[in-house]
Amino acid sequence: MNIQSLPFLGFCAATLALYYLLPRARQNLLLLAASYLFCISISWRFALILLIMTLASYAAGWRSAGGKRARMWLGLGIGFNLAVWLYFKGAAFFIPQMSSWLARMGWDDPGRAVGILLPVGISFYTLQAISYLVDSYRGQIGTPPAVWDFALYLAYFPKLSAGPIERPGDFLLQLARPRFVDNELLARSFFLIMLGLVRKIVIADTLLAAMPARVFISPADYSGVELASWLLAFAFGLYNNFCGYTDIVRGISGFFGISLSSNFSRPFFSRSFSELWNRWHSSLSHWLRDYVYFPLSRFLLKRNPGMKNRANIILPPLAAMLASGLWHGLEPRYLAWGLLMGIYLMAENIRSATRPPLRLDQLPRWRQWLSTARVVVLALAAFAVFTMDPRVVGQFFLQLFSFERWTLPSSRVFLVMIPSLWIDYVQNRHGDDFAMLAWPRPARAALLSLAMLAIFLVSQTKVSEPFIYQGF
Repeated sequence: MNIQSLPFLGFCAATLALYYLLPRARQNLLLLAASYLFCISISWRFALILLIMTLASYAAGWRSAGGKRARMWLGLGIGFNLAVWLYFKGAAFFIPQMSSWLARMGWDDPGRAVGILLPVGISFYTLQAISYLVDSYRGQIGTPPAVWDFALYLAYFPKLSAGPIERPGDFLLQLARPRFVDNELLARSFFLIMLGLVRKIVIADTLLAAMPARVFISPADYSGVELASWLLAFAFGLYNNFCGYTDIVRGISGFFGISLSSNFSRPFFSRSFSELWNRWHSSLSHWLRDYVYFPLSRFLLKRNPGMKNRANIILPPLAAMLASGLWHGLEPRYLAWGLLMGIYLMAENIRSATRPPLRLDQLPRWRQWLSTARVVVLALAAFAVFTMDPRVVGQFFLQLFSFERWTLPSSRVFLVMIPSLWIDYVQNRHGDDFAMLAWPRPARAALLSLAMLAIFLVSQTKVSEPFIYQGF
């Protein structure tokens, strides 16, 4: 079931109806059953893999919470989850490379193997399982949850296929407490769903569908201006696709009284790469910060305390961003992207270590905008590395800086980016995702009507693009 499909709408409506008919003690069990039904609707094999990883992680977490051999059980639990993840990610990477061999062996459709071998959401719930194991070992969980609550933490259907990556302490606490859904929460949830649909259908689908099929495969066929324009369009399309998904699932979860992480916070207004990774896919970047960056940094500082510890300046950002690239997949382009992002962060660490610290909001406004432009340009370069085969990247950048032709894409591509920038500007100015709900009633009614009209018109003329991060 696609989350923007009519079957999913009916599934959510039926689940909500039963949810509010049941007593509080049974609601978590209903959500667990609904989550596994959602997973089974995609593939019963995926549900079986999720169940095995859930039971193994719960048992390892219980044994690592204290007592003898806690560290051993922690290692076994983390190792098991990583081994399962690596097996399926490896299969998804290597099987396409072997497709011709599989065809000769009688496989009718070698491409189907990727879908069969890559369980939906495995990259997301693997990290959640690991965070539960580590937090249990550290004594941060408290009383171990019931096995069905832990299973719901991993399988909760709004976030199953593409996150956000929730922390066990926050999520399990919500499951244990009474949940109240009032008119304000309903309004916020509905607003998030509408905003997510605008981002996904009106902005992301339009931008991604307009992109030439070979722009990132054969860049020599396009002018440098075209390549820059389509790279910008891709960045906005990717952002609104994933941010739109997150807004939709946050809104759906709000109807059940369960809060999910925002995951995005106006990333194109970032003034540094550290700020960018607090704004872009923040549930992943915060996970990497707390479970890769900080532990490695503490280890290095124990060996050599001091602010100018070179290893501490260089290694943690490189390790965290390489782990981020690996999380996306085993393709060389993801690892190259992670290395490049790590170098960006490392450069900022070196600069901070050699100059007096200065808060970004204390800089003159023109310097803040200049810093934002620098971050956006360098991030776009990283997007090029992320999306293209490494053998094509060099050709892309050579053509990007050639001035042979000045052909531009259709102006409609740039017009579609304006709503994205406007939404982010309003939210960034007020520091609030729900700033528009404070507008006067006529303005809110006009905005809602315009959003619904745009969603209807665009959805009638275009085939919906998939949610990109469901592929990870």
